[in-house]
Parts: sequence; C-alpha cells; structure tokens
Amino acid sequence: MRNKRLSYWIVLLVYSFVLFWNYFAGVTSNINTTMLAFSYKYGFISRGLLGTIYQTLDSVLPFDLQTNGCAMIFFEGSFLLFFIMVIAFCMMCLNRVREEDRFACQLLAIMIITLVVPMFSSEYNLGRLDMYCLSCSLICLYLIILNKFVFLVVPLSAVGVMFHQGHVFMYMGIVLAVLIYCVLDNVDTSEKSLLQGIKKSRESKEYLLICLITFVIVSALFIWFEGFSRLNGAEIAGDIIKNAREVGPNQEYHKDVVSHEILGIDLSEKERAYHLQNAVEFPIYLVLICPYILIMVRFFKEIVRSQNNRIDKMKYIVIAIGSGTILPDMILKVDFGRWIFAVIIYYLLIILALYARGDKNIADTANALINKIKLKFPYAFILLIYPLLFQPHMHIAISPVTDRLANLVNDNLNIWVPWN
Repeated sequence: MRNKRLSYWIVLLVYSFVLFWNYFAGVTSNINTTMLAFSYKYGFISRGLLGTIYQTLDSVLPFDLQTNGCAMIFFEGSFLLFFIMVIAFCMMCLNRVREEDRFACQLLAIMIITLVVPMFSSEYNLGRLDMYCLSCSLICLYLIILNKFVFLVVPLSAVGVMFHQGHVFMYMGIVLAVLIYCVLDNVDTSEKSLLQGIKKSRESKEYLLICLITFVIVSALFIWFEGFSRLNGAEIAGDIIKNAREVGPNQEYHKDVVSHEILGIDLSEKERAYHLQNAVEFPIYLVLICPYILIMVRFFKEIVRSQNNRIDKMKYIVIAIGSGTILPDMILKVDFGRWIFAVIIYYLLIILALYARGDKNIADTANALINKIKLKFPYAFILLIYPLLFQPHMHIAISPVTDRLANLVNDNLNIWVPWN
C-alpha cells in the first residue's frame, strides 16, 4: 500500500514536469513584468504588493534586480514555490482521507495539476498576479482544513487583494464559501432557528466572525483600490513606466495596465472587440466541456437532495453557487481565460478540501457518481485526458483550441476586428 502511494506521487511529479516542459516558453508577457514596477513607494496603489516585494529585494541584495533576466528568475522561482505549495496541499488532503476515498482524491489532484502547471508556466501567465492571489486562498484552505490559526484567513485574504483587487471576484469565493460552510456545519441543529443554532455553537460563531471581518476588510480594500488609489497617477506614471521598461522584455511595458491602474483611463471602448470575441468563444467552450458541467450539476443535485434538514441543504447550496463571485468579472471584464480557470479551480480545490475535512456526504456522493460513470462508460478515463485539449487557459482567449475555433467563426462572419 505504501509503495502504491509513493508510486502515485512519483508519477504525478513526472506528469507535472512533462506539462511544465511542454508549456514553459522561457519568456513572459510584459503585463507581468510591468507589475514589478508598481510599488507602495508611490502610495497605497492597486496591485502594488508584488512590486514592493521585488523592489525591497532589489534594495537588500548585492546585485541589480532591475533587469529582465532577474525578473524571469524571480517569476520562475515564484512558480516553483507555488507548485510546491499545490503539491503539499494535495498531499495533506490525501493523507487525511479514508482509504475508500483515496482514488477520487487522486483524480482531483491530477486535475488540479493539469490546470495549474500549464496556466502559470505558460508565456502569458508566468508571474501573473493571479498565482499569488490563488496562493493566499490555498493557504487559507489549508488552515481551515487543519482548524488551526484560522484567524489568519483575515490578513491572508487582505494580502490577496493587495496583490490584485480582482482577487475579490476570482479566488475569495473559495475562502468565503468554505467559511460559510463551516458556520452551517457546526450549527446546533436542535434549535428551531438558524440564528439560535449559530448562537449556541462556539465554532459557528467563530467562523461567522472571521467570515464577516474578512468580507468587510477585502471589500474596503477593493473600494479603495478601484476608487481612490489613482489620485496621484499623473505624477507617478513616468517613473513607473521607466522602471517597467528596465525589467520588461525588449524594454517594453504594458500600456493598458498603466493607463487603467495608474492613470484611471477607461478602457471599455477599446475592449468592445474583446467582448465580442468572448461572446463567440464562450459558448463554444461551454459546448465542448458540457460533460463536466452535467457531472457537476448531477453531483450537487444529488448531494442537496440527499440531505434531511434545511441547514445541511444550505451549506451545500453555498458550495455549489460560491463560484458565482466571478460573475461581475464575466459581465464587465474580458479576460475569460482567467475567469474560466478560476471557476474550475474553485470546485476542484473545495471538493478536495471537503474530502480532507471528513465530509462523508461529499465523499459518498462523489464516490458513487464516479462508480456510476465508470460502469456506464467503459472509456471514462478519457474524461481525465480530455482537459489537456484546453490547456493552457489564457487571457482574453480561453484556450488555444477555442481561440482557433472562435477565429474560424469570425473569419466567416467578421464579428470583431482581431486584436492581435
């Protein structure tokens, strides 16, 4: 048994290396290097934390980090630490589950690796702020599973927003959904009302307090970064551009991110063509991944229906709809590759975390569904391979495959003027 477990991790690491070898381009987009020029030395500006860390390292280390080569080493090292964190999280979860649940959790870990390695090692997303945001939520999940130092969820969530205010919509749903789940999971069900049940449970009150404080702090930070952090943008833009050129590939910087985040320029008119591209590509993507959508709908439908009381039904409904925090981004913004990734990783991480937390309802329902699929479809293993077709998740385009299909549609219908 021990040898089988060791073999699994060896295979998973080899698989991860193959993915990295395939998707790592050795370069990154100038949007990521430009973020290294954003710093709190200009004030409490949006997306300023990573640049502050990088520039602090530059000031204490005996060599100059303000080069593209050093920026690449920094990003590659950051990705390695992130990968170790993901592997450690998966190992921790698998070590806590029942033996009969291990196979399902191994599948979840494979799916997680299939998503995160191509996403954050590929050219456009190597060093992307999303990786640091997801790291914060991953650590929060780790603490909640262990039920130790859960209060650190508050500062960790704030740090995520300081990396990127979009963290509120992309990955805060993971933390808030699990906190609400924990509130409801510990409710004293002998009480008639939910409020009285929470009052009677010390654990529910603690989780509720952490959830409320977290929500208030991340909301306040989001409002600040979106509404008030650009007041001195015109004064600092020149220096930021200068620093961004120093670390950028071919001395380039990302004009749009500086225009929007520093100068507060509205880019909605420029993004009109991107919205049209999203409107074509997103339905194509939904059709291609409909088997997974049907599986998830069936999973949550069965688990909610099997619960005997209102509170238990509520906690699984919260988990089912928690990814909805991404909806404002999907409506207002154009980076559908990132939004789709955030939704998928939400469900993979949360289901694995609830397995590790000992939720028998999640485990038994998922195990039964996996067995049904295996019995009904002899080639069900294809469901594990098929996602590779859509890697890596990109930026405005969702994936290389759906991007090509959308462009084929556009070539014939001329829906938008190609942005590239």
